Amino acid sequence: MDQIKRKLSVNQSSKEEMKKLRNEFDRSITCIENLSMEFFYEIFDYLDGYAIHKAFSKLNHRFQQLLNSPSLLFKIQIHHLTYKKGYRNNYKQFLRINMHKIFSMR
Repeated sequence: MDQIKRKLSVNQSSKEEMKKLRNEFDRSITCIENLSMEFFYEIFDYLDGYAIHKAFSKLNHRFQQLLNSPSLLFKIQIHHLTYKKGYRNNYKQFLRINMHKIFSMR
């Protein structure tokens, strides 16, 4: 009988330990929304302005503020203008709206 109780207590403590570790792991995961604006500015340095706009616009209020921020300047890659006509029209509209935020064109 004691052996069965001992076995149950070992299993129970093992389950409790796993639960505790799982809770610690869950708390260590961060959401993308918790990252700083500077972090996104660094990432955006490597991306085309239209790609940034298309991926992050209307995602949520914070990203909309980031895209509208005067601190964010876009780098434009001209080769994107050679795609399909519908895409090209959207790209040109993006350029017109964000002309004051263009940092460079390649």
